[in-house]
Amino acid sequence: MISAEIDAARLAKSNHIFINILLLINIYGISGEESLTGKAINDAFMRTLFKPEIKTFNNERILSSSSSAAAFSAASVGAPATKVFIMKPPGHESEKHKLGLIVCIGIVAGNMIEGIALLPANLASIGSISLIGWIIVVIGAMSLAYVYARLSTVNPQSGGPVAYAGEVSTAFGFQSSILYYNANWVGNLAIGVTAVSYLSMFFPALQDPIPAGLACIAIVWIFTILNFMGGSFIGRMATIGLVAMLLPVAGTAIFGWFWFDPQTYTANWNTSGAADSEAVIRSVLLCLWAFIGIESASVSTGLVKNPRKTVPLATLLGTGLAGIVYVLSFQAIAGMFPADVIAKSGAPFAASVALMVGNWAAPVVAACTVIACLTSLGSWMLLVTQAGARAARDGHFPKIYGELDHRGMPRKGLILAASQMTGLMLLITALNAKGGSAASLFEMITEIAVLLTMLPYFYSCIDLLRIESTSRQGRLSCIAAVLGCGFCFIALAGAGATNLMLTIGVSLVVMMIYSWRMGTVQANRLRFAAQPISSSAAGS
Repeated sequence: MISAEIDAARLAKSNHIFINILLLINIYGISGEESLTGKAINDAFMRTLFKPEIKTFNNERILSSSSSAAAFSAASVGAPATKVFIMKPPGHESEKHKLGLIVCIGIVAGNMIEGIALLPANLASIGSISLIGWIIVVIGAMSLAYVYARLSTVNPQSGGPVAYAGEVSTAFGFQSSILYYNANWVGNLAIGVTAVSYLSMFFPALQDPIPAGLACIAIVWIFTILNFMGGSFIGRMATIGLVAMLLPVAGTAIFGWFWFDPQTYTANWNTSGAADSEAVIRSVLLCLWAFIGIESASVSTGLVKNPRKTVPLATLLGTGLAGIVYVLSFQAIAGMFPADVIAKSGAPFAASVALMVGNWAAPVVAACTVIACLTSLGSWMLLVTQAGARAARDGHFPKIYGELDHRGMPRKGLILAASQMTGLMLLITALNAKGGSAASLFEMITEIAVLLTMLPYFYSCIDLLRIESTSRQGRLSCIAAVLGCGFCFIALAGAGATNLMLTIGVSLVVMMIYSWRMGTVQANRLRFAAQPISSSAAGS
């Protein structure tokens, strides 16, 4: 059970793809029934060239000369892409449904901190030398946080990494749309699995694969429906979850030092059996999992009050809060227990709290973890659907993913994401019921997914370099962008050979699909240009 919980926790922090990448490529890229590909993109492009007009998309009025589809097509023939100007109907995104600063901080910190419940057990196999790894990762994470904070100020875009990758290149935008979206919805499923694992402490029947799988599916649909309430409601839930998780984690970070034994800490310094440098690299890769979600506020920019001010503050403060809590709590635990004890623990923070206040606290900590996982699932679903909506607006996803309701929520996109999660959960349940190695499959998906998430992060850093490289005031931005790129390089360099090759392979396949689509657009353009133009059209 401990192994399953560890796998689930690792899944929860990976933003997460691969199992159904071929299916999704068929849906998004090849079939293209609902997407702005082929003739649809070509038509948008031709309207832009010959007859600018006002059109309607998802109940929004958009100048066709500024449409994302037109920019997509224009890029294929070397024409300059133009920005999108949206005139929203009255009441489309009422201020009362938007997210404030505190709620945004809760989303950023909550999306990161909920996945650390079992991380001390993983790091115990390396030792307290992981302190060096934490320092490296915190520097990299704060650099990325600054990148997204600065981008949200100088160039606010709904969709976060997906949008910023598209600013660098439409090819990168297309690639990031598919990789980032799918990496995250698979991770959302893992959060549900983690919650069910902790619920099994109270309901032993959930230890069986079939009841556990059905419970996970039920949780997914419950939080899908809750997302219909709007971003503000989900944001408040995320804040509650953050508080629930902070109680044991921050409690350990603050009070655990009264039970801290320097001799125990020293004995735990390097328990990996490898050289110090190798141990540090391994710890960096593990610590990296804890900071997936830095971009949470920037992804939901369209749902945020005063995004130019709120998003940067939420990103920096949320990341800083998580980083401080991580370092203090993990180092405290390293001095509270021998490494072999904490490595075998399925609930390390429950063990630390039990040591401080008594064994009665263990189920309380488990309950807090369940609350944190469930509320985080709600906010991660919000993030994923916002990324999908942005991809739909850019013409990379079927337009159904971008259709918004009166609260500004992509309701149909939520239902589609939940359906995808249900299908994958049914597959995993079947594998578990037949004695298959679903856990090992999950682990492979997780590692690949985290690596894939690094690509949109890297493109965001490149976008900031593009914007700020010629500015005298942009020196700090350029330094942060370079450090953020280094952060991504460390993650890629530390990956196993197999997972790195699979990561590269999936990324290249997506670019192949993009090239195929662009070839179709260009061919349609040439056929259109070869046709005679009527006198009325020529006059226009």
